[in-house]
Amino acid sequence: MEPIATIEQLIQEMDTTIATEQRERTRLNELVRLVERFSAGVSDDFLSQFEPGTQRYSRHLLHADPQDRFSMLCLVWKPGQGTPIHDHPSWGVLGVLRGRMRFTNYAPDEQDGQHCLVPVETFIGTAGSVGTVFPPAVDLHRMDNCSGDEMAITLHAYGCMVKEFHIYNAETGQRREATSEFDSVLEGAYPQAK
Repeated sequence: MEPIATIEQLIQEMDTTIATEQRERTRLNELVRLVERFSAGVSDDFLSQFEPGTQRYSRHLLHADPQDRFSMLCLVWKPGQGTPIHDHPSWGVLGVLRGRMRFTNYAPDEQDGQHCLVPVETFIGTAGSVGTVFPPAVDLHRMDNCSGDEMAITLHAYGCMVKEFHIYNAETGQRREATSEFDSVLEGAYPQAK
């Protein structure tokens, strides 16, 4: 399996896969393979262009499909930075490009008559690891840089431009609306509609 050398090549191959593969699970599996190939060939020059955030992880928009079929982001995490429990409005492919990330999936439960969310699966991803979210079956999750001294960088591809999502309270299971913001937008991330 030959690595994908540039973000432009990854975007083009994702575009082709999404346009030609109609079966959703097969499409998602192929997108995972594409992110694995990109992870195998990602350069330090590509990764060095993204700055970490001071108060929270930083989000950098790489691509927004003009037909809203997919978007792609790069996130930079200082040690200990992480997300709250959240969901997504579409499928997602998440790849670790550098460092170590902990991914924890949650499920609704009831304890002592109180609704809550409980962790049901946790795994550590290292550079080259790729996973998916697939609402509603696999969706409620959080992720964090579990390293004590290393930055982590992740690549995220979603089946739309994620503008709104929900954040969840683990103790009550209650959710609230949230919106996406970007720390930077790569030049050309919003190509003109064809």
